[in-house]
Amino acid sequence: MTNQLIYIFFLIAILPSMVKRHNGQVCFISSVQGKFSIPHRSAYAASKHALQAFTDSLRAEVSNKGIKVTCVSPGYIRTQLSINALTSSGNTYGKMDKTTATGMLPEKMAEHILNAILHHDKDIIVCDWQAKAAYYLRTLFPSLYFWLMERRAQKLERENMIGKKIN
Repeated sequence: MTNQLIYIFFLIAILPSMVKRHNGQVCFISSVQGKFSIPHRSAYAASKHALQAFTDSLRAEVSNKGIKVTCVSPGYIRTQLSINALTSSGNTYGKMDKTTATGMLPEKMAEHILNAILHHDKDIIVCDWQAKAAYYLRTLFPSLYFWLMERRAQKLERENMIGKKIN
């Protein structure tokens, strides 16, 4: 809901001023999960897919009005994201993923974002090679990608069941 309010605020309060001045630049921070999804991140991925679509549409709509629109899609950043992520059941995931714990430092990501803005990049992905591979796999070989994600979800479910039995 918070993201939706930000978009509405942007459309009502800021964009008209940029259009009137025929000048402006907007940068949205999405996620590689706006490009592809992984198990146990359904709510997060859905919001990032929506942001990606919003950004792509807005970029096209304001392209002749002197307004630049950038979408940055980071991979894992060392944050509390995985702990606070919502699963499809609405529960918090509650675990620090290894990938998040070893993700890019926020300061390094900030440099990438600043460079994207300064270079007027339209859409960039900043992530490790595994996430880039998943992105291209999803794009070029979707059936294989879906099969791999199904296997990953099954593996995570088995690990979760084993963890519950131990506790």
